[in-house]
Amino acid sequence: MGTFKQFLSDKQLEPQTLVRLSDQLEARAEEDRKLAKQRSDKRRDKEKQAKPYAELGIGKPKSGRGVSLQQVNAALEDQPLSPKVRGKLVRAVNAVLAKKGGTVDPQALFGPVPARKGAATKAKAAS
Repeated sequence: MGTFKQFLSDKQLEPQTLVRLSDQLEARAEEDRKLAKQRSDKRRDKEKQAKPYAELGIGKPKSGRGVSLQQVNAALEDQPLSPKVRGKLVRAVNAVLAKKGGTVDPQALFGPVPARKGAATKAKAAS
């Protein structure tokens, strides 16, 4: 039994609970829409294009997409997951544990399972 599966069974957490919580946590709010608008305006403004977002004080909006049941099932089977999916799962688990009075770090949650690496782009492969 994998580390993630063992952790969920120990804490009596259902995969559907994590999917629902992740959807709620990652949902876009009005603030995220404003951030997306500011980023869009920055890209259109010739004077601000050269400046990085951090210098202008523009943060990153939430993606608006939680984890899917397939992604949770892949984590239960100890398949490699992308860092974004891992982060969303950790946030969902920590949201549940915060109500019970605790948190967990990603290493304790996923154990030795490596993060999934994407395919190398042609530009990186050529150099």
